[in-house]
Amino acid sequence: MKHFGVIGGIAADLEGRPFRPLILGDSNPGRAAVSFGGVGRNIAENLHRMGGNRVSFFSAVGKDALGMEAVDALADAGVDSSGILVLEEYSTALYLSILNERGDMALALSDMSILEQISPERIHTFLPTLTEASVLVLDANLTAEALTYCGRVCKDCRIFIDPVSVEKSERVRGILSACYALKPNRAEAEALAGFPIRSDEDLRAAGTFFLQKGLQMIFISLGEEGLFFMDPTHSGRLSPLRRETMVSATGAGDAASAAIADGIARNLEVESIAELAILAGSLTVRVQERVNRKIGSFWKR
Repeated sequence: MKHFGVIGGIAADLEGRPFRPLILGDSNPGRAAVSFGGVGRNIAENLHRMGGNRVSFFSAVGKDALGMEAVDALADAGVDSSGILVLEEYSTALYLSILNERGDMALALSDMSILEQISPERIHTFLPTLTEASVLVLDANLTAEALTYCGRVCKDCRIFIDPVSVEKSERVRGILSACYALKPNRAEAEALAGFPIRSDEDLRAAGTFFLQKGLQMIFISLGEEGLFFMDPTHSGRLSPLRRETMVSATGAGDAASAAIADGIARNLEVESIAELAILAGSLTVRVQERVNRKIGSFWKR
């Protein structure tokens, strides 16, 4: 059983899906549902469900009903949530997403300001647990200072980062040299590399950029076009699995990130890790929830 440390976001998720194609500027009939998510939180639960891994999760919630329920739900899923800070003066993070009629995200808004309270000083109290992890997973909801601190004090850990969004991806720039692997999407990779990515040649150029920064592996999510992967000796692109059964795309990227972290901990080759990421994403889009609770029964060991 592998041990993972995860520091990142936990949030209440409010998701709406219309019955018919979206009409902007109008009230669209549809369904809305509340669940618990956040990039780091979803990665943590997926990692535990991928073979019963030990996962220590660190984050922050407000001392409110949503926060307490979110912590309890994660603990019930088998993740060690004792490192989640409960902050009385802040509200639990909220993620609001609107899907289109096919289940793909059309628009999202996130209030993750509470996560800026996960300071280097607070992370320091978790160090004994973090430094014993096989892989340390970080998401860019953390501040640049917190990310850089983790890179400095967890030098012996293999650090894997999910950049979260184009805006927040800038926060990881200062930790790239300490990072083992990164999984940006195309837009995030363009922002970090500083040039557009339109072709396979561009993908390889972006991969080379990240490897020259010190990474051992880079995975670039291409949405419906699949996943690009690269290490110092191999590169390629995998197509996504068939999506006829897609219910919701929300959470698929987090599952793919968890699969990458799991593959790194198992010392798999870069292409094998990419295959796991594609599998995890395809299993997640089949369910409404952010995490497919049955993912472990499909998982390759």
